[in-house]
Amino acid sequence: MEWLGIGVFIIALALAVGIGFLIPVLNKLTKTLDQTAQVIGQAEKSITEVTGEVKLVLYNTNETLLDVNQKVRKLDPIFDTIEDAGNASHHLTSTLAHFTEEKMNHVKTGVDVTKQKNVKGFVRAVAFIYYLRKKKKERNVDPIVRMAMKE
Repeated sequence: MEWLGIGVFIIALALAVGIGFLIPVLNKLTKTLDQTAQVIGQAEKSITEVTGEVKLVLYNTNETLLDVNQKVRKLDPIFDTIEDAGNASHHLTSTLAHFTEEKMNHVKTGVDVTKQKNVKGFVRAVAFIYYLRKKKKERNVDPIVRMAMKE
């Protein structure tokens, strides 16, 4: 029985030493957990504050977007008018370019006619003017009469 008592004593002594070493570790663990709880509490407060600020920023952003959209809608007719003016000016310039090209073709034809007839100097200028007047009179004639003249 002595050996049994010695064995129990050694086990009891080992448990006491083990508990002695575990007490500071458990105290440190308790302090660490307390600090972690404090940090989490502060984080929750910060998140609550940031969430409120984010909600305010999002609300202001939505209001700004609504205001911008309303102002853009007011500008749409102006942009439509500018587009119409651009289309009209494009049509005008293309018509003028076509008209100018047509007149240049008549002038080139008149120059070619005066070259073919071998006319020079002042007489050439008079022949050129005569040709242009003749073409103008042909253009002013009724289209039905013009077709009859071509046949």
